[in-house]
Amino acid sequence: MKKTCVSYFAAICVLALLNITSCKSTQQESTVSDSSDKNDPIVKMVNSMTLRQKIGQVLLVNFRYWEISDLDSYDKSRIQPYETARGIKDVVGLQKVNDTVLTVIKDYHAGNVILFAENTESVEQTMHFTGILQEAAVQNNKIPLLIGIDQEGGRVNRIRFTPVFPPAKKIGNLHKPQICFKQGQILGKQLKAVGLNTNFAPVCDVDSNPANPVIGDRSYSSDPQKAAVYATQNYLGHKDSGVIACGKHFPGHGDTHTDSHYGLPVVEKKRAALEDCEFVPFRKAIKEGIPMIMTAHIQFPGLDSNLIWADKAQKYIEKPATLSEAILQDILRKDMGFEGVIVTDALDMGAIAAYFTESTAAINALNAGANLLCHPISITSSKDLERLEQFYINIENAVKSGKLSENKLNDSVTRILRLKKEYGLFDVTYKPYTKKDVLEAKNALSTPDFRKFVNSLK
Repeated sequence: MKKTCVSYFAAICVLALLNITSCKSTQQESTVSDSSDKNDPIVKMVNSMTLRQKIGQVLLVNFRYWEISDLDSYDKSRIQPYETARGIKDVVGLQKVNDTVLTVIKDYHAGNVILFAENTESVEQTMHFTGILQEAAVQNNKIPLLIGIDQEGGRVNRIRFTPVFPPAKKIGNLHKPQICFKQGQILGKQLKAVGLNTNFAPVCDVDSNPANPVIGDRSYSSDPQKAAVYATQNYLGHKDSGVIACGKHFPGHGDTHTDSHYGLPVVEKKRAALEDCEFVPFRKAIKEGIPMIMTAHIQFPGLDSNLIWADKAQKYIEKPATLSEAILQDILRKDMGFEGVIVTDALDMGAIAAYFTESTAAINALNAGANLLCHPISITSSKDLERLEQFYINIENAVKSGKLSENKLNDSVTRILRLKKEYGLFDVTYKPYTKKDVLEAKNALSTPDFRKFVNSLK
C-alpha cells in the first residue's frame, strides 16, 4: 500500500467524525469524562463512536492459521494440526486476506492486527496483506490499524526474508549499547517497508533465572542496569524509524520457572526485590517515553494477593498481573508514571485461557487497566464469526450492566487513537501498492549496510 503524507490531521478527523456519526446505532454510549478536552479531535472522535466501534479499537486480532475446510485452495505441504475452538483441525498459515477477515475488520471494526511468520512469506505477499487490511479499515472507519509483529531477533523472529538479528543476549555481550539503537533503527525500517507500524519488542525482562524456559537469551542481560540501557536504546532506534516499540513483559518475566504459554507462573519476590531487578528496565524505558508496555500473565503475590473468580476453571485464583488493577494502575500508571498504551500478552495463552472464558478475560483485563487486548478471541474460520458476535454481546452487556466501566473503555480507546496520531498513522493515504513500491521495499530490505551490520553481530 503506497503511503503519501496528508496535509492536515484535522481533515482526517472530520472525515472520521462524519463516517462514525453515520454509523450510529441504538447501543448504549457514554462520553469521555474530561470535559476540558471536549474540543480535542481525538476526544470528539471517541465520543462519536458506537459501543461496538470502541470494542473493536481495543482488540488486537490475529489471523495466524486458517482451517483448510474453509479455504478454496491451499498449499498441501503447509498443512498442520492445530487446536481451534472446534477441536484439532488441519490448518495452514493464512497469507491472503479473505472475506471473513474483511468482515472482522469492517463489520466488527477490529482496530488492530498482529501478524506471525505464517502470514509473512515474502515482501510482495506481506505488503499485499497489510495493504488490504489498512485499506479496509480506513474505508470503514477512517481509522488506520496498528499492524504489529514480534520481531525481536533470535528465537522470536517472524519475518524471515530480511537480515535476522542474533538473540538479545548475544548483542548484550558485545557491551556496546549504541548497537541496540542501530538494531532498533534497522528493525523499524524493515517493518515499515512492508506495511507494519508496531513491533512488540524490545524485551525489558532481566535474565535473572538461568532455568527460565521462556526468556533466557531474549533478554539483553542478567544485570538490571545493563538490560535497562540496552532495551531503551532499542526502543529509541525504533522511534527514530517511526515505528512503535513495546517493552515487555511487565512486571518482569525473567525469574519464572513456568512458560506462561502453557501454565500460570508465580514470582514470589517482594516489592523491594522487584524494584532492584525487574522494575529497573521498565522505569528507564518509561522515563525515555516508550509508548507501549506489554503485561505478563504471572502471579506476583508480593504485589497483589487478591483473588479473582476464574469462571472457566470454576475457582478463585490470585490475580495475574494482566488482570491486576494494583499492578497496572497503582504501580505502572501512578507510581511509574506510564501514560502510554498497556497491551496484554496474548489472552489465548495457557496462563489465562485455562482459567477464564474469552469475554471474561477481556472484561477483567480492561477493568484492571489494560488498553489493548492481544488475541482475545481466536479466529481460524468463518465459523468463528458466531463466537465473535457473542464475544461482542458479552462485552456490550458488561458495559450496560456496569460490570465493565465504559469510562475505562473510553480511556483505552483514547490512548490507542492518540498513539496512532503520535506516530503519524492518520497522516498517511493508504492505496494499493504498485510494482515500483514492492521493488523499493525489496531494495530497502536488502541494503548492504543492513546485512553488513547484522552479520557483524553473529
